[in-house]
Amino acid sequence: MTALPDEQFLLLNALWLRKMATRGTMEENAGLSAAAAESCLRSAADHQLVRVMGDYYVLTDSGRRAVLDHYDSEFASLRGDPELLAWYERFEGYNARFLELMSAWQTEADEAKERTYARLARIVERHVEALAGAARWIPRYSHYAARFERSLEHVDSGRSDYVSSPMVDSLHNTWFEFHEDLLAVLGRPRESLED
Repeated sequence: MTALPDEQFLLLNALWLRKMATRGTMEENAGLSAAAAESCLRSAADHQLVRVMGDYYVLTDSGRRAVLDHYDSEFASLRGDPELLAWYERFEGYNARFLELMSAWQTEADEAKERTYARLARIVERHVEALAGAARWIPRYSHYAARFERSLEHVDSGRSDYVSSPMVDSLHNTWFEFHEDLLAVLGRPRESLED
């Protein structure tokens, strides 16, 4: 298979990270317009890279292969970059703290959640700042920063589902997707073609 065009990779990657998504979710997570997403999905369907299940899309095995092959061809040169690897190690420190606080937020009594969320928000804000550095290697990472900021705004306006709900573009979903994306960039995806 030839390399995916940039917009198609963004859309299919959003689907790969979500596993199953509506077109609207893919558009939002990929940062694409409705027209661009429609064109990419039509092409992906023509090449049997996606399957439609009602309002949802899933990648076919060929679609998963195309996404993972794109990571390999586009990012292989970064995998030994000492600066990126050092950035990744710093991220893993944030990741451990994020997961600890997310677990606490999900299991604590309501009266303790506000304090835990404040600590969680600080970790996310630091990560958003760090994403500016990572965007020099992978410019699309700036879109993750925007997604985190939108989720923080939703939580701060009273929408606590934007902390960890799987039904919205929550902090937890965005963090998981970013981590998965970064692992794939580094050639360490959790999901392999054999899965």
